[in-house]
Amino acid sequence: MEKKKILIETDNVNEIYKKYKKYKTFIYKNTEFIYNGENQEIKDIIEVLNKKTRLQRIAYIYDKSCEQIDKKFEGENICEFKCNQCIVQRKHNLKEKNGCCRVCRLQTSTGCPSKNLTCKLFFCDEVKNKYEVITFKDLKLLNLLTRRQRVILKFDMFSTREEVLTDLYIGFITLAAFRELYMLIKTSLFWMSKRIKNKMKMPNVSKLVILLTILIILMFLIINPISPMIMICIGIIEDFFIKLHRKNIVQA
Repeated sequence: MEKKKILIETDNVNEIYKKYKKYKTFIYKNTEFIYNGENQEIKDIIEVLNKKTRLQRIAYIYDKSCEQIDKKFEGENICEFKCNQCIVQRKHNLKEKNGCCRVCRLQTSTGCPSKNLTCKLFFCDEVKNKYEVITFKDLKLLNLLTRRQRVILKFDMFSTREEVLTDLYIGFITLAAFRELYMLIKTSLFWMSKRIKNKMKMPNVSKLVILLTILIILMFLIINPISPMIMICIGIIEDFFIKLHRKNIVQA
């Protein structure tokens, strides 16, 4: 079937945002949207509309927003890293390294191997006082996500791109919150295994993460003894889903 074409002639961004909900419905599934103007924000919205699967749309919005953050600070060392220590760690003569990323199970000696928008938007007070930082509200393309997806995106830290996209695709805040608690358990196990394997002293922040994880599990046990098991099962199922569909998610 030949695709129907719709020419977008307006340069009014707000008008396009209003029409987005209508244009993304199945009625326009076989439609190609064309925009010949120069407004980059409208170009991005049209690009999203021309993605015909929900996962592709979410992935494009997510990747484009990450790209916007990266461009904002391109060539700048806003955390002022020197010898693997950020400005705060040097200022207070701390032994820890890798700045805020030190608590993450994904960290490597060459930086972050994934793309996490929530982490990219986290700035300590030291950085905020010295630089004009980008905020969640500055990423206009995120308005194309649902309110629930935007809430999920605000706390989905220390997760891989594939994990975040899966959370956004599912779109349930409760499930995403359970998976974040599951991630705390995985992070705690990561630090404990690292300490045993390398016979290294555990950083204080890692001890805090483990303590916090234990307290949260105890709290859930008091509220409902079954809830921690549900939380872990949800995390394991999502991990399995991501492994099963990793190729599709990565290529989205």
